[in-house]
Amino acid sequence: MVDPINQVGDNQFTPLVETKLKRYLLEKGDFIMKSFLLLASVVFFATAANAQINFNNVTYTGTGCPQGTVSTTVSPDGTSLSILFDEFRAEVPQYDGNNDNSELPRGRCNPRDRNTVTVAHRKCALSFTATLPPGVKADSLEISMQARGATYFDQGIEGTFASILVGYNGLARSRGNPNMMITKHWRGNKEVAEDWIETPRSVIPLQSGCSGANGKDIRFDLKNHITAEITEGNLQKHGLITVDSNDVNGLLKFTVRTSSCRGR
Repeated sequence: MVDPINQVGDNQFTPLVETKLKRYLLEKGDFIMKSFLLLASVVFFATAANAQINFNNVTYTGTGCPQGTVSTTVSPDGTSLSILFDEFRAEVPQYDGNNDNSELPRGRCNPRDRNTVTVAHRKCALSFTATLPPGVKADSLEISMQARGATYFDQGIEGTFASILVGYNGLARSRGNPNMMITKHWRGNKEVAEDWIETPRSVIPLQSGCSGANGKDIRFDLKNHITAEITEGNLQKHGLITVDSNDVNGLLKFTVRTSSCRGR
């Protein structure tokens, strides 16, 4: 490699010009080296501050999301998990008993069970684990939703759609409190024919400790439920709610924000 500073002496410059030129090249070289070190530190910090998360142990249960109807994708940078639903729906009257009615509180007159034809309650309980790499901490969890729904009710039918972060495990300081993402309610006092889109976003502080040599696992639990109910027992009434993903980005997107642990 040619040394530009020593090469100056091979050219025909006056001593004064040669001295100034050498000083300029030395200063320029120092600037380039400092710039390189600064750039390297920025690249390192960006890598640590957006550490790749290992999302695993994704499970889902409930009649609202039978096996094969939910799919997941991880973002290219490894910081986000997206969950897509084929369809999440409730319809009354219901006669097939394919529901989670037994998880509802007692109704106006009678207990609700899977054979109560005037009620259709379905849930989709989601869980997943985010494994942090060594030397980073989880600062927050960002949850965003792209929900597209349709509600068609005769008068006299009530309905609800809700999505709740139930909590999380794996942080020494806290298990995490429930966080309501969205709740929509139709009161049954009028006929409904509504197409709707909801795009809520919530940021939950995590403030985890630093992950050790084996990393750190944080388990998140989220529950979605949808309900339609004929309030007056008239089986001539009809009601339907459907919810699915607004686009290929998924119904739910989870992003874990991390930062490097100083001094480790």
